[in-house]
Amino acid sequence: MKQDDDALQLDLTASITEVPQANNVELLIQVMEALRAKTCTFFSLAEALEIDERTVRYYADFGRWLSWIRPAGDNTLALTDEGMAFAESVSARGRLFSTALFERPLVQTVNKVKRELFSDLDEPQATRQSCLHAVQRMTQLSESTARRRAGALASMLQWAYHPRQLDWATGIAVETTTAAFDFPGQSFLTAFSARQFSHSRNIYIGFPHQVVTFTNGKGSSLNAKDWVRANYESGDGSARWFGSIPINSSTLTVARRGGPDLRRLLISCNPYISMITILMSSAVTASGAVSLTNDMYGLRLWHRDRELGPPLQALATIAAAIDLIPIDTVPHLMGRHVSDDLRSGTDQDFIDVLVTSGIIHPVETSLALSRGVASELNRPAGDGPPLWERLSPIRDALHKALRRPLP
Repeated sequence: MKQDDDALQLDLTASITEVPQANNVELLIQVMEALRAKTCTFFSLAEALEIDERTVRYYADFGRWLSWIRPAGDNTLALTDEGMAFAESVSARGRLFSTALFERPLVQTVNKVKRELFSDLDEPQATRQSCLHAVQRMTQLSESTARRRAGALASMLQWAYHPRQLDWATGIAVETTTAAFDFPGQSFLTAFSARQFSHSRNIYIGFPHQVVTFTNGKGSSLNAKDWVRANYESGDGSARWFGSIPINSSTLTVARRGGPDLRRLLISCNPYISMITILMSSAVTASGAVSLTNDMYGLRLWHRDRELGPPLQALATIAAAIDLIPIDTVPHLMGRHVSDDLRSGTDQDFIDVLVTSGIIHPVETSLALSRGVASELNRPAGDGPPLWERLSPIRDALHKALRRPLP
């Protein structure tokens, strides 16, 4: 029988909430801070915060769902050790909030559904739809109740996904400039990770000269309308293409500034740069060392003592071995006049981008991963996971490919 009685989840002595109803992180912070110094009754909290007791129960219920609030007897509430850590450390609140939410099985299902079914939708629609599907999958709530609960969860999840967009002292959103990684469409790394859940689309890859123009700080000369996304669909919707770098004011600023953010953006978005960074990292030991040389015979990629060929050609062969499809065209701009930025980049273009961005540097007749890049990969990027962690699916695939004979 479908449940449609919200009161079923307002008794903190009852079984743990399936889906909480709180939707305002500012009010959650107020409740947590009120409980920091002492235990409180529902009534005293309601009186102190000037809200009704039913609302207090919603937020106490959400706090218990996160393992931050516990019943303390005689209709009172208290903070757990985890809850006290959140209440006492403003600087840690964003991290603690994200961690607590992401540990919930319901939210793990939301993220899985989001990767499987709604990866093409823009935020916040993707989160809202994923929450609704997860709630319906994991509960027996009626449709109307499921929609209300999903909407509340989506409202809270936005701050778990983007904790730096909130002032955690007050719970009020802060004005932020568009982040370098905030652009329409998935990055290549995200799409490759999502492929383990769904194989419905082919992944085309390329290295257009557009990447060279962008990395050289001349991205403002590119038509932003042509390069606004990180990926583009084929006309029939059966495949997606990755290779260009999305253009917006923030990514252009990153290109001009250079440094770690530029490297992260290039590695996240261009498949060839992703692969070469992984293969040249000293952390890749399972399949042997991969190196680049540039001598009288030209640019060459090597695996151990075996020459694989010119870099882009060799990487294309490896890419095909992990079910990526290298193509020379820019599908969404087919039929356009072949400008310099639409053509495929050369091996020298590829090396120039790697050197200009600081991913590699020349050492006599060899090219080596720059000092510090490996540690950058293992350093968390803002509030997200380390780039090395995001690279793990493609890293594992490359390990397997290099253990097999390549064509």
